[in-house]
Amino acid sequence: MSRAIMTIHGFLTDTKDFGRLYDYLDFYDEAVACEIPGHNGKVDFSLFTVEGTIVAVTACYDRLRVKHDEVDVVGFSMGGALASYLCAVRDVHKGVLLAPANKYLNPRFVLDAIKYYTAFQHTTYKSASGKLHQKMAAVKASMHPYRRNVSACLKLEFDRILPNLSLHTYKVFSRLMKLVNKTLDNTANPQMPTLIVRGDLDELVPKSSVDYLTERFENYEKYTLEDVGHGLLYTNRDNVLIAKIVEFLSDGQIIPEVPFRPV
Repeated sequence: MSRAIMTIHGFLTDTKDFGRLYDYLDFYDEAVACEIPGHNGKVDFSLFTVEGTIVAVTACYDRLRVKHDEVDVVGFSMGGALASYLCAVRDVHKGVLLAPANKYLNPRFVLDAIKYYTAFQHTTYKSASGKLHQKMAAVKASMHPYRRNVSACLKLEFDRILPNLSLHTYKVFSRLMKLVNKTLDNTANPQMPTLIVRGDLDELVPKSSVDYLTERFENYEKYTLEDVGHGLLYTNRDNVLIAKIVEFLSDGQIIPEVPFRPV
């Protein structure tokens, strides 16, 4: 039996959204990174359209399905929503929806971040030993990796998303998400095993997006990383997430030891 996997990247980003995950997919017979029109190579967002995007993802899946018995789909952000669309209209074997942007934006982000970091700092301070300055030093040191994660997520947004956000790109994205959600609302609930992942500090995708999908997918597993934002595989928690994704896709047969990578 032959297996293939395709990935679908996010809005205004590119195939690099999946980082080191590609290095751990060699148990598949074929792995393909689907490219959304206008987003990769010589970037030209005038080529980004609803129709062109749907054709790109369905054609990529269909080409793989002709050659392989099973095709799994992994999508990030807009790509996560598009992966949920494929799960509704094609016989996807397994789906992985990373920070799926079926619903957006996240109005609670600042409040959630403050609440999390305040609690984390308090816990660290209480557990630290020594005098006041030593406790404060321990809090500062423990916060370093989390600040790096926030920086990694914001870098993605400032480098790729915000510079290319325009009336055209936003309208296409909005129409795409409406089409995806309408399709999910009007078709039978997808039955394939599906992993739905979100960072609790996601600054773009609200928890309601995951809630929406868990109401429509029958056979899902929800996985939350409490200390990262939207750019999941851009952060220093990518090793934990990659191991989880590969374990899920391999039915628990492969649990890779992914080295920690500072960002």
